[in-house]
Amino acid sequence: MRMRRQSECHIVGGATRASGANPLESLVNKAQMNGMGIALRRISQPCRRFLSTVSTLSDESTALSKMMPSENFVKQFIKRPSHRDKLSSLVSELDMFLDLFGKDSLPAFDDSLWTTYFQTWSAEERCEFLNDLRQEQKKANTPAPVPEGEKASESVISLINQRREENGEMVYAPGFHSLLELRGQEFREVIDNMYGSRLLSMRRCDENLPKLVVDCRFLSEFSVAVQSTFARQIQALHDGNWTSRQPFDISLANFRPDSQLAKIVKRHWFFHYGPPSAGTSFSPHAFAPTLTTKSVVDACSVDRSDVMYISWRARQFLPEDAPPNIRAVVLCASNDYQPWSSSVSAAQKDGITAYRIPVERHIRFEGHSKVLPLSTTSSILRYYFRGEDLGSAIRKSVFLPAKNSRLSEKEEREVFERYKAVVQEAIARAESHSTHKRTKKPSDMPKKPKVHRYSREERRRMRAMETSSRDLSSSS
Repeated sequence: MRMRRQSECHIVGGATRASGANPLESLVNKAQMNGMGIALRRISQPCRRFLSTVSTLSDESTALSKMMPSENFVKQFIKRPSHRDKLSSLVSELDMFLDLFGKDSLPAFDDSLWTTYFQTWSAEERCEFLNDLRQEQKKANTPAPVPEGEKASESVISLINQRREENGEMVYAPGFHSLLELRGQEFREVIDNMYGSRLLSMRRCDENLPKLVVDCRFLSEFSVAVQSTFARQIQALHDGNWTSRQPFDISLANFRPDSQLAKIVKRHWFFHYGPPSAGTSFSPHAFAPTLTTKSVVDACSVDRSDVMYISWRARQFLPEDAPPNIRAVVLCASNDYQPWSSSVSAAQKDGITAYRIPVERHIRFEGHSKVLPLSTTSSILRYYFRGEDLGSAIRKSVFLPAKNSRLSEKEEREVFERYKAVVQEAIARAESHSTHKRTKKPSDMPKKPKVHRYSREERRRMRAMETSSRDLSSSS
């Protein structure tokens, strides 16, 4: 029994003590065997019929072991038994999520993702965070759609080039011989130079587009999933602006991040912090988007009458022709789902006129959100301020997914809603069980049998001896 106890792994006070076992593997086993993991497994059985494929047990164990936190994370954050219980519950949630959506549905969890995931206390926010990561991973793994004609022509061209090379001819094409081939850091340096030269030439020729300001006043109040969504949208906004022939001068106003938001933007904003491969050698571009705590009006550096605020809830539509006095345009990092995060109220507070892009006049939305991403909105505004027709600008910039993809998204959303309900129900059961144990009255506890130190005869003999000794002392 003692040898068996010594072979187990214990995580106490943030340090790991193991004898012949990996602490993270034992944590996986504990997460799969603890009460919450059992509850999740029991409730999740009806969800399995929505799956097209179900991973084998070995695949699940391998996928889950790849998602486990490092030992440094365990030493830093797992310092109490409650922390250990929470980590095992989070591993159970991850295990079921991978079981439902596939072992490759989530990116590899590093310590940065684990820190955000571990410090998110709301179960609903954790579920949304995982679903947001799944959608990001799905977009990264989905190749860009290519028309069938172009696919056929590309295959024919590559086949012809292969035959020409086999015949001894000199072939200049990607994968064969290239006069100029830029990849990685060299490609980024060339685009950086082009991006800077275009901005400088537009300023010198007085052909500047209006300054583009992103209002981030509500960003720190959102959940982790919404913060991650807008962080990626702002990075995509810079990427589209970075390669555009007519780039905007972008500023992020009212940016006051807390510790959670700071970790999220550091993971997504490559234009400011650099890619992970750059390390500490990265320096931001001179014309990269500016992060400031200033208000919208101060960041625009122009009069309020020369500023245009774009809101999807505004009552006034954009005019067909761009007003000549506009020197700055403001986009709000908000979905306008709640009154407290309304972009219309933000515009009214700053004394700026709010306008709405008439997307519904030119695009038919069938079950899609009418709130467009920031990069799509900036593309519409770029065409608009270049003097093109507003309807043409909207049709060139807005792309809606096909119907079959909408059906798959609907099914995935149903599975995700069931997963979220399962997690919330399991956590509610665990909390009610722990609350019942804490609030149990002393009268409800079973009484322990009273064990006397001496038997009844011994106690009588001792009392008799005490009485006799007392009588002797009194008589003397």
